[in-house]
Order: sequence, then structure tokens, then C-alpha cells
Amino acid sequence: MPVGVVASTHLSSWKPREKDVKRYFHFDRFVSAALATRLANDPIYVARHTYFPLIRFKEAWTKYRKQGKPKKKKVRPLRYAAHLDAAIFAKYRADLAVLYELELKRRGLADVPVAYRRIIDENGKAKSNIEIAKDVFSFARQLGNCVVTVVDIKSYFESLDHAIIERQWSKLIGGALAPDHRSVYRAVTKYSVVDLEKLEKRLSLKGVDPAGVNRKSRRQRKIDLLREEGKKQLCTPEEFRRLVAGGDPTKPSLIQKNGFAFGIPQGTPISDLIANFYLIDFDEEMNRWAQSLGGLYRRYSDDIVVVVPTSSVSSADEAKICLQTEIRKHGSELVIQEKKVCVGEFVTQGATIVWRHISGSSSRNGLEYLGFEYDGSRVQIKNSTLSNAWRKMKRQAHGHAFSFVRRYRDKGVCWIRANYPHASLERSILQDVTVHQDTGYDTWTFVKYTRRASRCFVGFNPIFSDQTRRYRYFTKVMIGAALDEAIEKLKPRLP
Repeated sequence: MPVGVVASTHLSSWKPREKDVKRYFHFDRFVSAALATRLANDPIYVARHTYFPLIRFKEAWTKYRKQGKPKKKKVRPLRYAAHLDAAIFAKYRADLAVLYELELKRRGLADVPVAYRRIIDENGKAKSNIEIAKDVFSFARQLGNCVVTVVDIKSYFESLDHAIIERQWSKLIGGALAPDHRSVYRAVTKYSVVDLEKLEKRLSLKGVDPAGVNRKSRRQRKIDLLREEGKKQLCTPEEFRRLVAGGDPTKPSLIQKNGFAFGIPQGTPISDLIANFYLIDFDEEMNRWAQSLGGLYRRYSDDIVVVVPTSSVSSADEAKICLQTEIRKHGSELVIQEKKVCVGEFVTQGATIVWRHISGSSSRNGLEYLGFEYDGSRVQIKNSTLSNAWRKMKRQAHGHAFSFVRRYRDKGVCWIRANYPHASLERSILQDVTVHQDTGYDTWTFVKYTRRASRCFVGFNPIFSDQTRRYRYFTKVMIGAALDEAIEKLKPRLP
């Protein structure tokens, strides 16, 4: 499949987008767009570059459960790279993405892997997950009687085989990995991490100085001081070697290395593309199988859906068995869990189509795909999608409240309550909260998102507006509750 160029040849001079210039705290200094452009485009520099450990944190949330059932907390580890490292990852992702798109087109797979890509519709517009979900629902409705299989690959990013990654990477660029590509490959496979909570404790980032010269300095945390000074480097190189990397015998190293022959970190700028091209052979095989039966196959990273006519399969489990058998050929750690598999079918009853759940824990009331649920008569937003949006709104409200109270607690409770920007914060939360399942729509509000979905799903009897009608009211309540909690926990000066 060589479609690319010699490994060390760059397709073009890469220029970072706004999102490629990272402004978070990390081990290195802030890297400007100009410096990132110069260094990331230099293959000799990249080949010799030494990467900092990724910083790891855990994103935790409570999964939606219907009334009467216990709630389950889900935890996902995320890692983020140092400023310059992230820029290098972004540059090589951009180059490889061009080659990956060419290879998808050559194999007739342009519409098959749908995550982390810009897919253009017949009108020249980029598809969001709304249109992608509609494509699957429309196909199922057109077939009428069909079997639908939805599966999830367990711990997908953590299970990718390094040898297969290298092989697919080499095929994309048309040859063995040159030193610069190998440097990036090793950084994302033989990566190391530092846990954020342990790092904060070791560097005393959230501790206060009781010996400060005044009340403000005694209450000011190190992380707040760095933020006020506009610095993005958590520690000096000497402090990193001594306090983080184990240079001080009394301070054991916080660095943990991935010693396995599989797994890449979820969260780096290049991880999503690797997760896509890793299964290109699997995508081709399963797409060919589904099409041979008059069906459809789609993969959104680790979420897979297959729709085939009922008359084309000998049993409802045929697609499930095929998926589970084929995935074993693409890495010893890749597993499609039996309990995560959902099988159902659409059945025509006169002029209507009815969903029938056959097996599995999900899609009990309709086909669930990319945040939507279709039961043959109507489309609605999944309850878990609404829960995710609400969780993001709540997190933003609490973060703003605690930051405001911490900054102005010397002014007293009365001043804080009188000057808290309720109205502007409400607008900000409703404007900033998005579903974040597609690229290019990051400034949409969740309400606007549902309006677009309503227009897209005309003819499917969508009920989205009914589901989101009370968001503005609940946002007001949430902002007030977050402020009360911040005041109670941070104990500002009484009037």
C-alpha cells in the first residue's frame, strides 16, 4: 500500500493551528507558534529531541442510570504532552493524516472510519456526528428488516500492538521509519507518565506559604502565583531532575514508563490518528463482508456498528461472531467483550418499523449510535449524552465559582454575592458547553446542537427540543448552588 513519500520527507511546511499552541502548565516553557513551526519542521531536530513525560490525570463521571438503579462511576485516564512535544505530535499527525486519507480513498473506505476525520457530504459540507448517525439510521430504515450489531473494543488505546502500529505507519509513508518518524513513534509507544496529583504534592503546587509577608501571600498557592505571572512551566529543569526524575535520593522518581509492547496514551495530538490507521485492514475486511451481504459497516474509534439484511444472515449473532473472530488477527490485546455486544433488529409491521432488542446491555429501547437513539418511529438524544452535557456545565460552574471566591474572599461574603457575574456566566456556560464528538463545531452551544440535529432528522420524528427545554432554568439553579458551595468551603471573610 505505499501511497506516501520517503519517511523523512515532509509533505509541506507545517504551521500550527491555534489549538496546536498549548497554554496549559507542563514541564517545559510555553512554546510560541513561530518556535513550534521552526522546530517541528526540522527532521534533524525531531530525530534528536528528548520528550518529557506526559502528565496523567483521571476524568471521572457518574454514568447515567434510570431511576431505581444504582449509579456507576466511570474513570478514564488521560495524558497530555509538554508544549513542544505536543507541537511535534501535531505536525506529524498532519502529515500522516494526508496519507491516511489517500489510502482510505484508494481502498474505498472514505466513509467507513468516521472518528477524528473531516468527512465531506454531497453538498461539500463537513459531516458532524449528527449526519453520520443519520446515515446509519437511514440505511436501517431503508432496509426495513435488518439485524444491527453494536460492539465496543475494550480499552482500545491501551491495547494497540506496537509492532502493528509501526507496520501500518511504515506502509503509509512508503518505507521504513526514518529517524524523525521513529523518534515520534517511540515517544508515543515507549511513553512515560507522571501522575498529576503526585506531581502537585511533590512540587507543593497547591500548598500555601505560612511565612508569607502578608495575608495575601500567606494564602497564595504556588500554582496561583505561576498563573498570575503568566508562566506555564511547573518547575525548572534542575527541579525536574531532582524532584520529579529521582535525582534527590529522598524523593523517589515519579516517572512511570510503559514497559509493555502495546498501548498508546489517549490524549496526545497524534493518538487519535494512530487509533484510526491501526485498524485499516480490519476496516477493509469488515466493510467487504458487510457489503457482500448488502449491509453497512461503520467504526467510530472503538465503537462499531454493522447493519445487514435479516435475510442475508443465518442467525442474529453472525455479525458479532465475525467481528470477534476478525479482531483477534489485529493484536493479542484487542478484545470485543461479550457483555458489551448489543444485537437487535428492525422489523417491518405494515407501514411501520419496530425495534426489537435481542441481546446485550445497551440499545434496549432503540439503536443507540453517536449520542442518538432510533426505535423505528422516532429519534431522541441518548440520556447519557444529556447527562454528559449537564456534567460539563456543572464542572464549569463550580470551577468559576471556586476561582472567583478564592480570588475575592478578602472582600467578604456580601461583596462576593453582590458582584458575582450570574448573567454573564450563564451566557458563557450555555455558549461554551458542546458535545465535543466532532471537529469544527466547538463553539456551538448544546441547544444549537440539538436544533441542528432537529433539522437533520426531519422525517424521523425527533423529540430533541422537549428533552432540552429546561436547560436555561437548571443552569441558573446550578450557578447559584455552585457559588453557595464555594463560599461554604473556602470560608471568605464575613461582613
